[in-house]
Amino acid sequence: MVWKAKTMLQTGNKGFTLFEVIVTTAILSVAILFIYEGFFVCLDSFNYCSNHLHAISWLDGKIWQARNKINHFGSEAGIQREGEFTRGSRSFQWSLSPWLIDSDKGLYKIDLSLNWREGKRQISLKRAAYAIYKYQER
Repeated sequence: MVWKAKTMLQTGNKGFTLFEVIVTTAILSVAILFIYEGFFVCLDSFNYCSNHLHAISWLDGKIWQARNKINHFGSEAGIQREGEFTRGSRSFQWSLSPWLIDSDKGLYKIDLSLNWREGKRQISLKRAAYAIYKYQER
């Protein structure tokens, strides 16, 4: 009797049924789909963050330039008011608005906005700063 049980175990089913293969393939397909989707979400997020960091750095530099020109030249600064630049295949549009708030103190407010398209989203960043022009005779 021991001999019969041993041979039945040795010569039992040595493979998978078609149903088991189909279920395993379906589970692996769903797992690969989630990994694939997660990869592209991460890639999109990285691209967005990269553009966002570059845009913030550019905005800070542009605000600094405008403040510096107003501090030295006041209303005669000749500041460019709008423009466009590209980084890679992405196009960024910007506009700058210096406003004289208090003419007695020479106080200006500088508003700067930067816009670009990120897929279906329209991204807009804004910065504001103040500058003081003190007239100096030359």
